[in-house]
Amino acid sequence: MFKNNKKAQGMPINVIIIAALALIVLFVLIYIFTSQSGKTVSTLESCAGVGGRCTEEGRMCLDNEVEKTNSKCPKDTQKCCIKLFE
Repeated sequence: MFKNNKKAQGMPINVIIIAALALIVLFVLIYIFTSQSGKTVSTLESCAGVGGRCTEEGRMCLDNEVEKTNSKCPKDTQKCCIKLFE
């Protein structure tokens, strides 16, 4: 009788390479989205991001504006004024 020398079926090298490339692409996409979301959040927190304007701390906002306290201006000595109505 003939001996049947069957080799065990393994994963082809192509599947391993494609899986490794897919993981690299996944990590690159995660890095891009996390870094870009941080920039977007800082832009939205800025005074210009909410449609306001930065003015010096001692000056009053105009009649149709209010001061927005939690918005960020480029200088620490400035405050953010936002229009109520156009």
